[in-house]
Amino acid sequence: MEINLNTIEKSHLTNIELLWYRCSGRIKPNKHENNGLSLFLCLILGILLFTPVSAKPNDLTSRYTMHLLGAYIGEFSVRQTGESGNLSVEAVTDVKVNLLFSYHIKYVQHTVYNQGILQSSQVETYKNGRINSTIWLKRINNSYLRVANGDTTIINDSITYSGSLIYFNEPRGIKNIYKERSAEMQQINSVSEHTYAIKDENEKELNSYFYEGGILQYAQMKHATGTIELKRITTSDIND
Repeated sequence: MEINLNTIEKSHLTNIELLWYRCSGRIKPNKHENNGLSLFLCLILGILLFTPVSAKPNDLTSRYTMHLLGAYIGEFSVRQTGESGNLSVEAVTDVKVNLLFSYHIKYVQHTVYNQGILQSSQVETYKNGRINSTIWLKRINNSYLRVANGDTTIINDSITYSGSLIYFNEPRGIKNIYKERSAEMQQINSVSEHTYAIKDENEKELNSYFYEGGILQYAQMKHATGTIELKRITTSDIND
């Protein structure tokens, strides 16, 4: 049914509503209106209505300095992107140590989750600029195939939380954490508000993590050569 524009009280309609009625043919233009402009506006409305809008991925990045025995040894950077139940984490550790001997270690790690379940991970280790080892894990049906330098292992448990998630996903209520580099499943517990610890089978604390706003700010990790400290680099740190 066509309706003459003059029979409608314009003040009762928004501009978009007027344009919609015009484009759908329910309002008949009067002789004083520009038909070319109306056609152009109808085209724009069609693009706005029928062009699909995709959600912007959730993109989080952080950088951390690394200290061993109080001395700066390198940096760690991590990026997490997520969209439609898929989560991807990319992390790079770049460490240079000068003790009795000097060495340069770099870890490049990529982890993928889907609907809260670990799907795959790959860790490449470079020593003094050359690749030293490769470890990858892939979910196949309800199990995982892990290959580390030619050795194959089957893991039957589903993995819902691993070391890659620890930077932007505070482990509230999490009891177990899978370490991609060592293929170990360890216990993680809350020791105080926003503070968590990983302990070994003898209840000896291995790592501790401190959060603010759900993001890891500081960590202490026990290592054979001493305690490694991870400190988040903030905007104010960069500007100083």
